[in-house]
Amino acid sequence: MKKNILKLMAVVFIFSITNCKVVQNNYCTTTEKMFNLREGMYLNEVTATLGVDPKDVYSIIENQTKVLLYLYKREYQSVDRNVLYEESSLRGGSKRYKDESSLYVVFDAATNKMLYYITNQGRSNGSKTINSAIKLRILSAKK
Repeated sequence: MKKNILKLMAVVFIFSITNCKVVQNNYCTTTEKMFNLREGMYLNEVTATLGVDPKDVYSIIENQTKVLLYLYKREYQSVDRNVLYEESSLRGGSKRYKDESSLYVVFDAATNKMLYYITNQGRSNGSKTINSAIKLRILSAKK
C-alpha cells in the first residue's frame, strides 16, 4: 500500500513538473535592441523590436504627439576575480545587465509612426551639449 502511494506521488510530481510552463516577465529591453529602432516605424513595430510592452503613455495635445515609456538595461560583463587584471578578462566573462533606465519613444498621435526616441541620459547630456554650443556661439560672436 505504501509503495503504491509513493509511486502515485512520484507520478503526480513528475507530471506536474513536465506540465509547468516557465513564465518570463521581461520588463526591460536592452540598448542593443534600441539601436534597431528607425524613424517612421509604427507603434506595434517598435514594441516588437524592443521585445517589451511600454510601461507608461503620455499625450501631448499641443503638438499631437504621444510618448511611450519603455525601460531598458545596459549590458556589462562579469569577469572572474582571478583573471580580472589579465588580458583574457577583456574578451571573457558572462553577459549581464544593470542600471535600469528610461527610454522615451515619441510618436505622431494621428498615424502612430515613431518620430524619435531619447533616453534619460540623452536628455541630461543633450542639455549640457546645447548649453556648451550656446556658450561657444556667444564667445565666437564677441571676437
